[in-house]
Amino acid sequence: MPTPYTKRPIIGITVRIDPDKDTYHLRTTYPHAILHAGGTPLLLPLLTEASYLDTVANLLDGLLLTGNPGDVDPMRYGQAPHVALGPVHPERDETDAHLLELADAKRLPVLAICYGMQMLNVHRGGTLFQDLTAQVENVMQHQQRGSFRRVAHGIQIDRDSLLAKLAGGITARVNSHHHQAIDELGRDLRPIAWAADGVIEAVIGTRPNHFVLGVQWHPEINAENDPFSQALFKHFVAEAALYQQGPPLE
Repeated sequence: MPTPYTKRPIIGITVRIDPDKDTYHLRTTYPHAILHAGGTPLLLPLLTEASYLDTVANLLDGLLLTGNPGDVDPMRYGQAPHVALGPVHPERDETDAHLLELADAKRLPVLAICYGMQMLNVHRGGTLFQDLTAQVENVMQHQQRGSFRRVAHGIQIDRDSLLAKLAGGITARVNSHHHQAIDELGRDLRPIAWAADGVIEAVIGTRPNHFVLGVQWHPEINAENDPFSQALFKHFVAEAALYQQGPPLE
């Protein structure tokens, strides 16, 4: 049975921005996935003021970093922009970066999806391939065409990882909607899933008493009927529920 509404852990979800229309937006699948997994979704506007983000972080039991149609600014990892770099949204980069700092300090559970995983890696000192087609030899198609729901390629999962337990095995098929990916791995992150071309598809945090999971695909899109996606969100919300009972000690 789902957790009673008043006891549901609060999960902050970062939104997207349309600079031309000066509006925020987000696919409904993100809050629906959190709600159906037993959490209370709370959408977070991209307000970069530290006092606002500090206040919000004190309300949260978990942080969900969503995908984004823009790319992480390569300036954040010391590179010049590649000719194939997509649009950069400074408000999103800055909001996510500050929220990740707060999550590290508070040991707030984190689930980072697609762009969110890339931002997590950069926050931890890693770098990105700015464009897989141009920078990775023999790369497969990761920028999926057609339906977002279609599972586009397989992944190989570390058999000793949490992800293998959630997937019920060491292989799975996932959707794919990205042209960037992790290059140099950031601090305190361990890769736990890969595509056939070697692109990292998932990472897990290695710091004690701090749940951090990043996935390069979009489990929220199929969370309504895919057992693997459902298991992933349920585990994340369960970690947030534990945090709600009291943040982990040193």
